[in-house]
Amino acid sequence: MKKIYNVLFSLFLMTMISSCLKAGLEELPAYEDADITNFKFEYRWFDDAKNRMCVEQMTIKTKIDKENLIVTCDITVPKADDDFTNEIRDDVSLSNLVGYCDISTAAVVAPVGNSPKLGEIQDFSTQDEMCYKVTAANGYSKVWTLRINSFKK
Repeated sequence: MKKIYNVLFSLFLMTMISSCLKAGLEELPAYEDADITNFKFEYRWFDDAKNRMCVEQMTIKTKIDKENLIVTCDITVPKADDDFTNEIRDDVSLSNLVGYCDISTAAVVAPVGNSPKLGEIQDFSTQDEMCYKVTAANGYSKVWTLRINSFKK
């Protein structure tokens, strides 16, 4: 008898959870913005003593030219502290940073040509200008240029 109740209860739950609505749903517009709204850099290293990955955000002054699709960054390496020692700080260079950017809602970004990938340790010192294609949800895209104006320690 208990099995029958369990089966009936399971069938009842399955019918309540499932939906019959297949049509009449509101069509939402696809986002059409393909902009870069911010660009950031960080340095990553593994701390053997604490057995963990560490991250130090670089201080960035970013200028975004939406008319010409150019992002210009001035990067400053922060001062040393308890975790970010002078020895680690001395290893920071444009050739071992992680770059990432904020983009429009529902858009995707990809490097163009041999521009460094974002989100991974990459070499940003080999090119004066790097290009990134931002594609909006509706398929519209823009190619943005990244310029690193200065790198200060």
